[in-house]
Amino acid sequence: MNPLIMGAAMFLLPECPYFYEFLPDPTDVADNEGEYLIVKWESTPVPWDTLYLQMEEHNPFAIYVAPDSFFTELLLHRSAPEACPAKKGLLCQPLTSTALPNSRASLWNLSAGFCRDTAYLPVPKAGKTLVRDLASGEWLVASGGGLATESYLPTLDSIVSIYGEIPLYISEVAPCPEEGIPEWFEITNRTVQAFPLNGISDCKAKTPLKSADSIKGKSSVLITKHSEDLKDFLGVEEIPIYQVSIATLKNTNDTLRLCYNGIKLDSVMWGKAVNRPIKCPGTEKISPGFVPKVTNNLKKVLQISERVLERSNKKAMLRIRINWAAKSELRLIDRGGTHILKKIINNQINDSWIEIPEWRRCQNGPCFIHLQGEGINETAAFIVRP
Repeated sequence: MNPLIMGAAMFLLPECPYFYEFLPDPTDVADNEGEYLIVKWESTPVPWDTLYLQMEEHNPFAIYVAPDSFFTELLLHRSAPEACPAKKGLLCQPLTSTALPNSRASLWNLSAGFCRDTAYLPVPKAGKTLVRDLASGEWLVASGGGLATESYLPTLDSIVSIYGEIPLYISEVAPCPEEGIPEWFEITNRTVQAFPLNGISDCKAKTPLKSADSIKGKSSVLITKHSEDLKDFLGVEEIPIYQVSIATLKNTNDTLRLCYNGIKLDSVMWGKAVNRPIKCPGTEKISPGFVPKVTNNLKKVLQISERVLERSNKKAMLRIRINWAAKSELRLIDRGGTHILKKIINNQINDSWIEIPEWRRCQNGPCFIHLQGEGINETAAFIVRP
């Protein structure tokens, strides 16, 4: 396959990171300050834990991202830490690699697991950001000032910042129902907040759902392309059903995706390739989360007591709870990938919390608790503040 086509294919996967914005030549600051680059991805958890970036022939550098963290955006900023905006879903790190060229074109490469992206940057202009044209894939000089003026378009991170996590997921699908029943799938709102249904689609429909309704917190709705037929079959009015021109699903091997205004929220696969056969006729219950899963457990094993810890608070304590009966290994990992703590946990499922005083050895910024053992591989992130 042509490498450019392969790069484009990887870019389309919701768990794959991609270059989003560069500011090589800021104004009104010293030459060694102000420049930044932004990398984004659309789904969590991710099937990778380290993101590698490289400018031309310079040495690549690595950024550690916890696989099941809430991050969907990485900002590398060559400025003081206070330049990082307070934004949920944002992992902010110092840009310590070679300076971005501000008087010539340049080339950047990105990799994470099997994901790849390349940015062919034009010659920058002072104070202007470089952004990718979504139609052509070409990098252009933008008219606005980028991060400094919040000119870039909101993406999935804005949804995460409001609801705390990706709100909707595919909870059940019927790709081959009984004769006379239309295909349908169920979507569930995992949060306690109502979520608007306007703009919901299977990522293929030319016309997404147009509705003023919302899906209530901790509730589900059915999506089909023949709502009246499905209502007649169910014979009840209490089940909310919405009609969208979804694509026909293949019985034995296919992928169903869920989009909200063009943003991919969830996906599910079935067939021999993913060891999920579908019996016809019938339906398939789906556990929350993207495919492939980071862990094969339906219940989250690792819980942490705090998401933000402040050093100035002398009583601040990080506590974890492990809902797992088997032996596992726990690690505390700094934002740079340094292992601060490693211990073996011989745990029984209970409600007790384990104190982790070593959190104070983390640098300011994100830090990670990683738990690994037979049948379990989970990571939880927290933030350390001064």
